[in-house]
Amino acid sequence: MGNVLLAASLNENLQEIINKLSELMDSFWIYIVMALAAVVVIWGAYVGIRIAVAHRNEEKINARDMVKNLIIGIVIIFVVAMGAPLLINGLSAWVG
Repeated sequence: MGNVLLAASLNENLQEIINKLSELMDSFWIYIVMALAAVVVIWGAYVGIRIAVAHRNEEKINARDMVKNLIIGIVIIFVVAMGAPLLINGLSAWVG
């Protein structure tokens, strides 16, 4: 009997945490996306300037590596941005 009450209170607490997390994500989501977009634009401009200014072969190779890292970063940001709400909804469905 004690285990049933403990499990019920744990589920209620977990559901409350997930609800709060979901509300938090909903309220800050647009700001998070805007901040990430700004970082990508600024870093992309910086990398573009580095490519334009590069004269030596070594600098060009470093600039190409920076472009690769920028693309990988954009992909990772996109995956996390799409995965976070799905993860929260999955947790909500699992608890509910």
